[in-house]
Amino acid sequence: MADNVGLQANEREGRGKNDARRLRTQGFVPAVLYGGDGTAVLAVPEKIVDYTLQHVGDNALYDLSIGGGGSSTARVVDVQRNPVTGRLVHVDFAPVNMRERIVITVPLAVAGTDESPGVSEGGVLDQVAYEVEVESLPGNIPQELAVDVAGLGLNENLTLGDIPLPEGVDLISDPEEVAVTVTPPTEITDEEMEAAGIVEEPSDETAEEVEGAEETEEVSTEEGEGPAGQNLQP
Repeated sequence: MADNVGLQANEREGRGKNDARRLRTQGFVPAVLYGGDGTAVLAVPEKIVDYTLQHVGDNALYDLSIGGGGSSTARVVDVQRNPVTGRLVHVDFAPVNMRERIVITVPLAVAGTDESPGVSEGGVLDQVAYEVEVESLPGNIPQELAVDVAGLGLNENLTLGDIPLPEGVDLISDPEEVAVTVTPPTEITDEEMEAAGIVEEPSDETAEEVEGAEETEEVSTEEGEGPAGQNLQP
């Protein structure tokens, strides 16, 4: 688990598109912090939040310093981005109690593909699950979990229950759910290729054989042999 990210947040009075546009020109992005005492309307540094989301992950924890001295430990629960530019538009935070276990989703990352016997034999590695639900104290939440396929052979799979978890982290997802599998390569029949409109190009050897046969026919015709093998010379 990465260290908490310090984030200076300013309370925001203005609302609406014009105020949001003004904040972005100053390097901030509109945000809200949900909590039991109500919702705090904030402005947070865009570059810090965007960098953390992209390099640390969605499960990063933030130490928010708010306005005149208030503070809160929080995590991002929702992000809005511009669909064209990908730039942050709005961020939602939720407070976190560091002594209270929470259920959270953690992404899965496949490792050891080059060492998989099944892949070396031509098998196809298929990642079926891309995230897993776990329960943990906020300070123990992993940013991602590695699915090691180094020993995976053809027609074998790993389930979510096979993935090692850090101490203090419990699996909530179904342990029997398949995470990754290695399957034999799919063989395409000539009929399927023909139906798909795929025409196989002749090999070099086949082309040479056809060319040689054509040359033989030309020589035979020049010597006066007819199509039935008859001698056409007087």
